Amino acid sequence: MATPPLDNPQLAILEMNETFEDINGSFGFAGTSVVYRMNGELYHGMLKARYYPSTIVNSADLANIIQIPSLAYSPLYTTELTRAQDPSKDTHVKRPRLISYDRIYKSHPNAIAESILAEAKVCELLLQYPHSNIAIYHGCQVSGDRIRGLCFTKYSHTLMKEVNSGALMKRQARSMRKTSKDYSSVLAGVESGIRHLHSLGLVHNDINPSSIMFDGDELVIIDFGSCRSIGESRGGGTYEWYDEKVQLSLPENDLNALEEIRIWLGDDLPFQFET
Repeated sequence: MATPPLDNPQLAILEMNETFEDINGSFGFAGTSVVYRMNGELYHGMLKARYYPSTIVNSADLANIIQIPSLAYSPLYTTELTRAQDPSKDTHVKRPRLISYDRIYKSHPNAIAESILAEAKVCELLLQYPHSNIAIYHGCQVSGDRIRGLCFTKYSHTLMKEVNSGALMKRQARSMRKTSKDYSSVLAGVESGIRHLHSLGLVHNDINPSSIMFDGDELVIIDFGSCRSIGESRGGGTYEWYDEKVQLSLPENDLNALEEIRIWLGDDLPFQFET
């Protein structure tokens, strides 16, 4: 357990997320996880209360503090990967999320770095075999000899943001939606992108409204952190948007998830996935 220097009481908050656990037989709020930078170092800590991004957090508020070493989230860059140019205003840099570090650092201390490297290798294949409905990858952002992020073309907004700007749960969002725009033509492009991935032996494994973005009037698939080869153990998924009973990376994972999005955008068909 690390104790950060306390000469600067204000922290640069990088990530913040409420945590829920089974407490005395009841599932409830357990605290707020915080990833922050202080004096050039990264840390993970816990707050007892609910906090929001605009809240000023002081060192004294934090418990269970863990220093996050750079090796845990910055894999070594090798020349087999593409090195991106300095990002412009038209570039999005996907950086590692560290909010789960406290749950994995003892058993898998470098899991986040390994995930970044695996995603980079998937994106290198997509760079060789591009598709108009798959996000354009520009390479790794590198500092020294380490990968600090993955660079992509910046797109305007997600399908989730357009349809469900209030971030409601799946069923509630459908019941409260006031417009019935027809997305069938643009979803056909998403299906084409999915089938392209499958032709390369890959499964996305996390198709959901937040991993689909608008590029003008068309849709593109983003976020390849859960992408795995066909037949491997699946790489995760987003709550409400995948079948939790399926443990393998299979093409139907993506196609069923796309069908769930179509159902979500409709009015009367029952959802496929239990929650």
